[in-house]
Amino acid sequence: MKKKIQLLVIALMAGVFMSFGQSVDEIINKHVAAMGGNEKLADLKTIRMSANVEVGPNMKAPMTMSFINNKSFRMDISMQGMTMTTAIEGDSGWMVMPFGGKKDPERMDKEAIESSRDMMDVNGSLFNYKAKGSTVELIGKEDMEGTDTYKLKVTKKNGDIEYEYLDATSYLRLKTTTKHKFKDKETSGDALFSNYKKVEGIMFAYTIENRETGGSQGQIITFDNIEVNPKFDKDLFKMPVATATESKPADKK
Repeated sequence: MKKKIQLLVIALMAGVFMSFGQSVDEIINKHVAAMGGNEKLADLKTIRMSANVEVGPNMKAPMTMSFINNKSFRMDISMQGMTMTTAIEGDSGWMVMPFGGKKDPERMDKEAIESSRDMMDVNGSLFNYKAKGSTVELIGKEDMEGTDTYKLKVTKKNGDIEYEYLDATSYLRLKTTTKHKFKDKETSGDALFSNYKKVEGIMFAYTIENRETGGSQGQIITFDNIEVNPKFDKDLFKMPVATATESKPADKK
């Protein structure tokens, strides 16, 4: 009798875990469908986005972002007549930081490049998560400012953890909390997504607010144009040649 009870408990627990796993995939499948479907997302190769980003009280700066899915990324922000650029192509990256008096491009260190790789995944961490080596766990339902959400925990191949909050009705992403280590320090930040619009059959959030985790306010990015699968100039992501010239010592007389 005792053995039968143990077998029954094991069977019940197995059923619970199986149904829990199926619930995760069912939620993710509905999220993918809400975003445009597997076929549309799989065909998403490049994106070009233009926006205005808040850089201070009553101050906005125009910004453009260009992506080649999981390969290349470039961001340009212009203000005060200068343009700050960050770009990654494959395993190399570079930046121009003119606001500190540096007008020539400089190489990014390896750790900064690795910490930026997630942003090059244009489909998001839930799409084809198993193929990416990630695992996803359904934490449960959680209220987000009056909206019911599904809270999913994504553990990535490199050990980074991400929490995705999906609207329980529309299945669109409302918030992402990202935790990862950078220069031996664990950082955590929130990105809030709203104002969704459809572009070429794919849903994009036209407003993104980035906050420190737990913060009440953050930096808002408002997009005004998003292009799906544009063609890029082959040199867009390559590091340009430095324009600065070193001064030569005067000839001795």
